[in-house]
Amino acid sequence: MVNQDPVVDSPSNTKDRATDGPILPEHSHDVFALIAGAAHRILDPICRYLCYAAAIVTLLMAIGMVVDLVSRLIFRSPLSGMIELQTFMLVFMAFFSVAYTMLKNQHVAVDLLTSRLSDQVNSFLQSIFSIWGAFLFGAMSWLSAARAIEAFQREEVADITRMPFGLLYAVVALGTLLLALTLFAALFTHLSGLYRHHRNSAKFGTVFCAVVLIAVAGMFSAALMKTLFGDFNSATVGIIYTLLMMAILLLGFPVAFSMAFTGLTGLMYLIGNDVAFNVAKINTYDAVAQYFFVVIPFFLLMGFLVLHAGIGAKLYNAGIKMFGRLPGGLAIGTVAGCGGFAAICGESVAAAATMGSVSIPQMKKYNYDDSLATGSVAAGGTLGILIPPSIGFVVYSIITEQSIGKMFMAGIIPGIILVTGFALAVYVQCRINPSLGPKAPKATAAEILQSITGVWPVAILFAGVIGGIYSGLLTPTEAGGIGASGALLIAWFAPGFNRHKLFAALLEATQTSAMIFTILIGVGLLGYFVTLTDLPLAFANFLKGLDVSRYVIYVLILLLYLVLGMVMNIIPMMMLTLPILFPTVVGLGFDPIWFGVIMVIMMEMGQITPPIGINVFVIHGVAKKYNVSMATIYRGIIPFVIVEILVIVLLTIFPEITLWLPDSMDILAPLE
Repeated sequence: MVNQDPVVDSPSNTKDRATDGPILPEHSHDVFALIAGAAHRILDPICRYLCYAAAIVTLLMAIGMVVDLVSRLIFRSPLSGMIELQTFMLVFMAFFSVAYTMLKNQHVAVDLLTSRLSDQVNSFLQSIFSIWGAFLFGAMSWLSAARAIEAFQREEVADITRMPFGLLYAVVALGTLLLALTLFAALFTHLSGLYRHHRNSAKFGTVFCAVVLIAVAGMFSAALMKTLFGDFNSATVGIIYTLLMMAILLLGFPVAFSMAFTGLTGLMYLIGNDVAFNVAKINTYDAVAQYFFVVIPFFLLMGFLVLHAGIGAKLYNAGIKMFGRLPGGLAIGTVAGCGGFAAICGESVAAAATMGSVSIPQMKKYNYDDSLATGSVAAGGTLGILIPPSIGFVVYSIITEQSIGKMFMAGIIPGIILVTGFALAVYVQCRINPSLGPKAPKATAAEILQSITGVWPVAILFAGVIGGIYSGLLTPTEAGGIGASGALLIAWFAPGFNRHKLFAALLEATQTSAMIFTILIGVGLLGYFVTLTDLPLAFANFLKGLDVSRYVIYVLILLLYLVLGMVMNIIPMMMLTLPILFPTVVGLGFDPIWFGVIMVIMMEMGQITPPIGINVFVIHGVAKKYNVSMATIYRGIIPFVIVEILVIVLLTIFPEITLWLPDSMDILAPLE
């Protein structure tokens, strides 16, 4: 779910409303729209070409990682300073693309309420949020520029590459400045929308003053609360600002911005403006410049290259050739294809959209029941975040400081069990009622073999990435570089793949990475604030003090993730909740690797569970031309939700199923 385009959307798209008082002529100049348009014409090419440069840097990072790995393994001579260089390239990639990511609607926001609000109310809210965002990132830009000047004056350079840190901080300052200017331009777009609704100048003046007053009150909420109510204790401050964050999240402020704004203003209350801004000054760069974060763009690039190379269709074809003659065979083949695609793509919404566009027309051709056809795709798409390499596991590992390699291994067996369970759910339904999923024509052995040979490069890539991590031969970061470069090689020889698709994959991977890194900046500020409030400790102590079994608390936490999974993207959801809930989970004695797998399954269940479920909306969009209703899709996913519940119960009773592969890595380590 993404926020409305703050700049590209024209104010003319808003609905004119009747107003009291004299109406200004239709041809009267809308100065706000003129300013927004001029700002967009200036900012768009700058942000776009910087993002293009960032996309090229992403590709160079993956190639550089492979060159270093070959040099190390074959010639026993690793490239000097590669860790520093990869980290610095990551900074360029993230901050060169962050503003264009905003222009292209890629910063995640919750639209559960805003989609139901009027244009007028949304324009009012987004005007306030644009001011807050411009203030937030404008401050980060100013602070980063000051840090750059200090670094140049002190002649601070990296140990090996001798890269001037002042240059890196200047890149951060430029990226956040462009993001602030983009948000400032968005302000005029939203004010234009308000102006069109309130052509009575006096009424518009009142609304404009309300926007400014609320925005200023939010930015200086710390001083305002102290003046009106005196000092609160840290826990109370934590609760107040947490409620503020949840409110502005639900009202459409992007997730990353909500966390960063809440963290900064909360710190201003607890430790004062000077110290709070100093924390922001350090956090803006340090939240991104971590070598192990390089794995994020690598696995994203791997997934988007496979997506644009048309591998999903090949995997689906292999699935239906092997399982088509079974009752419900096309749906079983869809689930199998989703599992295979998930192993490379690692993103649920992309898996559902890709496999849905390929499989639903085929199942309609053979008169499959609409609920079974759409339900199998929606459920199969959820495998994208569970079967490694999964970007969700990468983010979970980063936040909880767990091994990425172990998280990947932990997802393999549960993923296989879930694929098998989904296939059995289809088979049982079609055995009971054969009309739900008629058998497809029998494929010959030659056809099956040909379909399998069409996907062998993907199978080798998956085996190389996961096998390298499991054996200890590759770190997750190195495996990500191999995966991205291998996906590039596979895509390059795929029919129909061209430089336009290559650049599209690079841009999508770069923009998604920028979205994640912006959230990480917000997580850094929010995490520092939450730590000072002692909320995680207080929450953990409260739960421990309850006279109930730890499994009661465990179930309550899972239900929370189920509900959140209905309305939020999985990555910001983890970043938002784990700083508070993870200490509680560990304190209750649950294994963090095991819990990560359980949590991911619950959140994915939320993405197909009524009354919302983001994957259901994706499949509804794909199946719209067949007049498939939302109710039909929801009916189709019920058996798959039951399977997911049973798998959760199984993994809870027998956690060894999840932990066997990760634990075996510890056994292999001494043998290296």
